[in-house]
Amino acid sequence: MEIKKFTKMKNGMYKLHLEDGSSVIAHEEFILKKDLLISKKIDDEDVKNIDKLNNNYNAYDMAVKYIGVKLRSCYEVYEYLEKKEIDKVIIHEVLDKLKSQKYLDDEIFAKAFLNDRIKFSNHGPYKIKKELEERRVSNSIVEEVLGIFDYSLEREKLVKLVPKYVKTIRNKSLVMMKNKVSNYFSDLGYNKSIVLEILNDIDYDDSSAREKEYKKFYNKLSRKYSGEELEYKVKQALYKNGFK
Repeated sequence: MEIKKFTKMKNGMYKLHLEDGSSVIAHEEFILKKDLLISKKIDDEDVKNIDKLNNNYNAYDMAVKYIGVKLRSCYEVYEYLEKKEIDKVIIHEVLDKLKSQKYLDDEIFAKAFLNDRIKFSNHGPYKIKKELEERRVSNSIVEEVLGIFDYSLEREKLVKLVPKYVKTIRNKSLVMMKNKVSNYFSDLGYNKSIVLEILNDIDYDDSSAREKEYKKFYNKLSRKYSGEELEYKVKQALYKNGFK
């Protein structure tokens, strides 16, 4: 069917005025691919399927823009298009196209993600692994990529991070301090045994903290106890808080 006129619209869309008086809206990528500006003819079959073709091109454009902000996993792009209410068949077609063009590659994404986390965050390997799994990166890729974050690198990061965090802790016994620090870095995805290795090399004096806690418990418990019983109760309270 002959195209009598092209009218440019918003967002890369064109209205094609056809010889029978009807019109259709087509994406500019479709027009270029079919060379319509030169031939000025569109197949009847394309006219019937124009909505699907437009949706496909629009979904592709959305995906490219989404990836353009930063690298994404295949699942992230799928989820993004799904939230935009794109048909699942079209989503898979778009993903296949992006993969073939190397715009989507979970291995490249995982490596970049890991490097960013190592450089710009305090996340440990287990937390990074969980984040990659949440983005549906395959286990084989995750395990391969995380090989970079080996024992030596993990220890190197912790040697810098642990002492800094210890300095923020006040009025804690040595035992409570170690528990607090190891739990904190465990939540960040680090191996507790490596954290404890580093903590054992840190000089931590809890004598002043013990003295403060002793006075606090003594003043509180002296309202109810006295003499040897008071001393016993105070020592018991200190013991519960990790003081010897």
